Amino acid sequence: MNKNNPIDDLQEIRKMMESSSKFLSLSGLSGVFAGLTALAGAALTYKVMSHFETNYIINYMSGTHKRAEGELLMNLSLIMVGVLVTAISFGLLFTWLKSKKQGLSLMTPLSFRLMRSLMVPLFFGGCFVLIEAHHGVYFLIGPSTLMFYGLALLNASKYVHVDIKFLAVSEMILGLLSFYFLDFDNADWKSILIFWAIGFGVLHILYGTIMYFRYEYKKN
Repeated sequence: MNKNNPIDDLQEIRKMMESSSKFLSLSGLSGVFAGLTALAGAALTYKVMSHFETNYIINYMSGTHKRAEGELLMNLSLIMVGVLVTAISFGLLFTWLKSKKQGLSLMTPLSFRLMRSLMVPLFFGGCFVLIEAHHGVYFLIGPSTLMFYGLALLNASKYVHVDIKFLAVSEMILGLLSFYFLDFDNADWKSILIFWAIGFGVLHILYGTIMYFRYEYKKN
C-alpha cells in the first residue's frame, strides 16, 4: 500500500478484488483465432455440402445415395470436431501465454467455476443437438448451437469481462433469426451456414479484436 497516495491504494484494492472475482487471463486473440477457425470450417462445410448437392441426383439414380449421405455426415462431423479442437487449442494457448505474462496460475477455483458455468449449458446443448440428429432434423442444429452457445457465454459472463454479455446476446439473437428465416419446406442449408459463420466466425473475430485492443494492446 502507498501511504502517501490514497488513490493508488484504492486502485490497488480494486485491482485485487477484481482479480479475485474475475478471470482476467482470457485473451482476445483466442476469440480472433476461434473466429478464423470457424470461418475455415464454414468454407469446408460449404464445399462438402455443394459437392453432395451437385451429385445428389447421380447418387440417387445409381443407388449410392445412402452411402453418399453417410459420407456427408462423416465429413461434417470431422469438420465440426476439427473446428472445436483447433479453436479450444488456440484458446488455451493464448490464455496460457497471457496468464504466464501476468504471473497468474490457470488452475484456480475461479477457473473451475468459470468452466463449470460454461460447460453445463454446452453439455445439455450438445445432448439436444444429438437428439436432433437422431431424429433427422439436421437443419435445426445450426440455430440450436448458436442459442446454447449464447446461453453458455451468458452463464459464464459473471466470471469474465462484462463485455462478453454482448457477444452472448448477439449469439442468441442470431440463433433466433436463423430459426425464424429457416425455410422448413426446403431446409435451405446455405442460409443456416451464413448465420452460423457470422455467429461463430465474424462475431468472435470482432469481439476478440475489441477485447485485445481494450485490455491487452496497451499493456504489451
